[in-house]
Amino acid sequence: MKVLGIDTSTPIGSVGLIEGNDFIAEHTLNITQAHSSRLMPAIDQVLKWGNLTVHDLDACAVGIGPGSFTGVRIGVGTAKSLCYALKKPIIGVSTLEAIAYNLRYANGMICPILDARRDEVYGAVFHGGSTLVRKSEDLCVSVEELLNCVESSAVFVGDGLGRYAEAVRERFGADVPLAEPTFNVPRGTNIARIGLERQLRGDSDDYFGLIPNYIRKGLYGKPEN
Repeated sequence: MKVLGIDTSTPIGSVGLIEGNDFIAEHTLNITQAHSSRLMPAIDQVLKWGNLTVHDLDACAVGIGPGSFTGVRIGVGTAKSLCYALKKPIIGVSTLEAIAYNLRYANGMICPILDARRDEVYGAVFHGGSTLVRKSEDLCVSVEELLNCVESSAVFVGDGLGRYAEAVRERFGADVPLAEPTFNVPRGTNIARIGLERQLRGDSDDYFGLIPNYIRKGLYGKPEN
């Protein structure tokens, strides 16, 4: 099964393509150019690398956040339009789960952290090992509140560590494991793999029912950029 994975919920956009357990291609960029102008060229490039067209895809998985409201809208909107036009299944994937998936074989707690601004973080708790098991919902809380949900044996990952690494060390000690920056990226291939696992269980989303997971809203209930 060929699955395209898309994530634009952080400044690092990523598009990945897999076929079953096989890695085909991945396009990941950390540049200032907006996701809106680079996403479709990235999708086109990944398909070309795999000698495929969109019609060859069996499903598409997309990061639904939390993260940048504008970025999440772009990714989800593009994936929904693509899948609706092709009549292919669409699967929404938590961006935090995709980041934790980078460390899924770590035998212990995994806590991905993204900077949500306003002195808050997006975070969640998972347990790694043979499978990745979710232990909390995706949250938007202060870093102190998130750390209250975490055991001392956890490994931390995500671009939120750029701002909150010291707070983590103060809570759990100088030797607390903090992932290298290369693991902080919600990779398109991981989005695709999580989507494939769900699809094989017969679990997919509705084109119209799939919505971004903003968690936090601005004034009047509207998403805040």
